[in-house]
Amino acid sequence: MEIGYLGPEGSYSHAASQIYAPEAIGIGMSSFSEIFEGVETERLDIGILPIENSTEGAVTAVMDGLLHRKKVKIIDELIYQIKHCLLSNSKTMDKIAYVLSHPQALGQCREFFARNYPQIGLIPCESSSQACITAKEKGETYGAIANKQAGEIYGLNVLNGKIQDNLFNQTRFIMIGRKDTEITGKDKTSIVFSFQDDYPGSLYSILREFADEDINLTRIESRPAKAEMGKYIFYIDFCGHYKEEKVNRILQRIEKLTSWIKILGSYPFGSLRE
Repeated sequence: MEIGYLGPEGSYSHAASQIYAPEAIGIGMSSFSEIFEGVETERLDIGILPIENSTEGAVTAVMDGLLHRKKVKIIDELIYQIKHCLLSNSKTMDKIAYVLSHPQALGQCREFFARNYPQIGLIPCESSSQACITAKEKGETYGAIANKQAGEIYGLNVLNGKIQDNLFNQTRFIMIGRKDTEITGKDKTSIVFSFQDDYPGSLYSILREFADEDINLTRIESRPAKAEMGKYIFYIDFCGHYKEEKVNRILQRIEKLTSWIKILGSYPFGSLRE
């Protein structure tokens, strides 16, 4: 089995992929779009993508990617404990003028740098592992935010092993594939939908459907529809599998209340992994 992750080797996505499928062949990809495309075109069996962080919230590029793919669906998830380290060729902080990492990682350490090293410039790049490669190439004035394993892979020193602002920093990773999953009894379903016209109580009419059937929502997000100001699309995760009779009944009713709806996938609840 081949699993695509945001690379190069040593990224958090790579670490999560090794936990999820240790026997799989990992394929490092340069972007989320490339992972989606790999699964869509059957170059990859599975892709792993971060969709939500307990500090920074939703990863919007992944949410948008799910919306626009025809074959791709969510098939599984895991929750990964994120521990950010400050890595560098340098052995001390004195020489460091710039620190690189993925924008999500930079955001999760923003207060640490504002409080302790406000003079350091924070530079976004494609992934935390790419940040390590670049910092290694540029020398002692550059650092990177990544995990300890990435430091070992690229031969960087750990200057600080706990720089995230939230000590309970966790990222929810989803696995995407092309096949439907079966009911396990401990499932959740992700959907996205929009309304033709925004009217008072439109979203409430959807939420009431779940409340009336005693189904719990685990997440709700809104995103601009990008068509015109004031138009939004809504993402909802809820307990249950879309093949269950009660859930299928709700989805049929929601279809009548919306201009369109897409089932992003049903999959087992993920557990916390380190």
